[in-house]
Amino acid sequence: MQQVAENIYRLGSSHHNFYLLAEGGKATVVDAGASKELPKLEAGLASLGMKRDDVEAIVLTHAHADHIGFAAEAHTTGTEVRASEVEAPIATGREPVHAIKIPQLPLFKLGTWKFLIALIRVGVMKAPSVDSVVTFKEDELLDLPGGPRAIYTPGHTVGHASFLLEDRKILFTGDALATRDLFSDRVGPELMPDAFHTDPAQARASLDILAGLDASLVLPGHGHPHEGSIAEAVATARR
Repeated sequence: MQQVAENIYRLGSSHHNFYLLAEGGKATVVDAGASKELPKLEAGLASLGMKRDDVEAIVLTHAHADHIGFAAEAHTTGTEVRASEVEAPIATGREPVHAIKIPQLPLFKLGTWKFLIALIRVGVMKAPSVDSVVTFKEDELLDLPGGPRAIYTPGHTVGHASFLLEDRKILFTGDALATRDLFSDRVGPELMPDAFHTDPAQARASLDILAGLDASLVLPGHGHPHEGSIAEAVATARR
């Protein structure tokens, strides 16, 4: 577990992230990693003197397998899961999730196999659905530790959301903006390849939404934290 800001911690693997926000003895979890990673969350909480009952909710940026992973297991034992109104049917399995197929990946790259092996090890085979979720609306300020505001950034999935901590200028971008290439060692802000997106044109349009936010620390679903203006990060991604 890596502390990336005061009371904010990064968990996951070398290839994907989920986050823990601690405040006043309670916590919000942003995304749910892969299906085998609930013990990582529990260990992270324990290191802070907390337990899973202290988690107010898991908030999902979207319902891909490396983001919704352990949400179903946590939900069966009482942890609330929240998703956008648009993403909720996907998170609960009522509608299919758009996911890239392995033959669409650049299998000629060694980095692709490192990426696949890393995710398979933590249980990313398919996206497990959650029995039910609490939904949030666009631009809703969530009544959770940290006070995240939901910012709709569709394109990667139809109901993808990012989360902004307005008073701290911290932005969780999910897969709307990454800071590393999934198949190489290249780092820096970028948009994932078109094949990963439900609607590539909309994914590019959502970069404009991100660029208009007041944020100086970007916490992505893939890659290291990025310090600096989100507008500058988006400009780099567009290049």
